[in-house]
Amino acid sequence: MKGVVALLVLLCSGLTAAMVTTPENEEENCQSVMCNMQRKIEVMENRLVVAERQVETLKAKAETNVAFSAGFGGTGYYGPFNVDKTLVYENVLTNLGNAYNPATGIFTAPVGGVYHFTVYHHSGSNRRSDSMLFKNKEQIAFISAMNKDGSYNGSNGIILQLEEGDVVYVVLKDNSWLWDKVNNGGANGWCHFNGILLFAQ
Repeated sequence: MKGVVALLVLLCSGLTAAMVTTPENEEENCQSVMCNMQRKIEVMENRLVVAERQVETLKAKAETNVAFSAGFGGTGYYGPFNVDKTLVYENVLTNLGNAYNPATGIFTAPVGGVYHFTVYHHSGSNRRSDSMLFKNKEQIAFISAMNKDGSYNGSNGIILQLEEGDVVYVVLKDNSWLWDKVNNGGANGWCHFNGILLFAQ
């Protein structure tokens, strides 16, 4: 019995000695805690930098103004051609953001977002007038002013979600005509291609 008691005393003494905090292990514990805190601070700082960049990107997109309106700016017939042809509206009335290229007739989205496009065309007397609105290489809308007994107007409008770099343009169908007229009184023609950024994403 005395042997058992002595063994228990020895075990308890060993545990007590192991639990005693010395200046050496206290310093090690403090260093470990400080290192963990430092790592957590670095993680938080990195997350803050990423969040600030995201805020700046969203702010820049929100402040982006994009709107254009362009017409042919001349009087007379445009077409017909024996192949489909991209229409070039050279007379720029508005081009906020410079996303519309009057040399090619192509609008290129400067930012991703939701855009509204409209096309207004006028056919000549007793002429076929068919055209199409394209997003990249995909036909999105059709504009027709086909008639048999006079001149007509054709128009269409659409809201598109675009990614940065997407292009939008209008193609005149083969064997189709357009008629435009600029009046001396200040009218800027009857045929126009327009677009505006509703909101960026």
